[in-house]
Amino acid sequence: MMHFNKMKRWGAVILAGTMAFSLVGCGGKKGDSQADEPAETTTEAAADSSEADDDSEEFVDGSVDLPSDFGDMIYPLTSLMVEASAKGLPYYNEDSTEDEADSFWFSMAVLTSLMNDYVKDVTVDTDENYLYLEEETVNMYASALYDAFAKGNLEFPELPEDDTYAVYNDEDGTYGFLSGGIGTMKAYITDCEEDGEDYILTAELRDTDNDDLYGRYEITITPTSYDGDEDNAFAYGVSAFEEQDSDEEEGVDFSEGATEEEGDTAEESSTEETDETTEEEESSADDEPEISEDEALSLAEEYYGEDAEYTFEDIITVGDYEYYNFAVDGEGVSSTNVLVSVDGENVLGGVQNDDGSWSFDQ
Repeated sequence: MMHFNKMKRWGAVILAGTMAFSLVGCGGKKGDSQADEPAETTTEAAADSSEADDDSEEFVDGSVDLPSDFGDMIYPLTSLMVEASAKGLPYYNEDSTEDEADSFWFSMAVLTSLMNDYVKDVTVDTDENYLYLEEETVNMYASALYDAFAKGNLEFPELPEDDTYAVYNDEDGTYGFLSGGIGTMKAYITDCEEDGEDYILTAELRDTDNDDLYGRYEITITPTSYDGDEDNAFAYGVSAFEEQDSDEEEGVDFSEGATEEEGDTAEESSTEETDETTEEEESSADDEPEISEDEALSLAEEYYGEDAEYTFEDIITVGDYEYYNFAVDGEGVSSTNVLVSVDGENVLGGVQNDDGSWSFDQ
């Protein structure tokens, strides 16, 4: 079983450090101020558009009219954007491969934590690592994330025993999803177009600290097909999810004549492009790790010995330095991770705290 801190590092898949994430209702305009804590709400309140409208400015950027029953759909949308940005996998569908199944369970784990934190306590049990849900609740969440599941066209992918983000409890038939937070990431809806019964949304995932853009997405939501026994918290399900090309969104002009401005020649343009390419290549070369992942693993194994189990997770930044990040498990192991600097000079055992900071072995 993977460690609790894995989920705490959702945000660290993209950058080191975490900040407060704030979400509330739907509709309206984005104000100048942002609340540090989400407004308390319930499934019933989410369906009440009059209450939801009061909180709309927190995740709507610009003048955007959302459906009055949009409610808590911001949480499934956020979960899918976090999954796409952190995992880099396409939206899970009937044609997805077994290797892509992790994206399904990852998005389910994110949604479970968001709903548990910001909407209502839907868990039937908890432990140090997981939030456990009844199967009916799991079906409801999956239907909001994947309308194809609600229609019966998509099944849960196989859940391996060593899956990172989800487990199944045979004794009581519940699913457990790794609990955590998403750090500095926050969703904003920038456009909404009605398309028959569906709505096509343009949404962005941003860093709340510096407004950096993690990704821009086009998301289609359709009236939910979920017909389970549990009262549904979502009036819609996601039927299509695509990442948008940021270059196209910037309005780059590729029309004839646009490549040559007054006083510029094609030769000068070509020279500038060559210089820029060279600079990018040099910058990329400077950013390459000085030791390989295998070399870093060898150094990590020296920390607690080869009897411990080491699993490479990602390269993270702590302070001004980059580290190979290995999860570690075994008898006598006091930390959850071993970090090896990319130059091979430093090897640190440590635990990531809830606020994203690290505590290292003395």
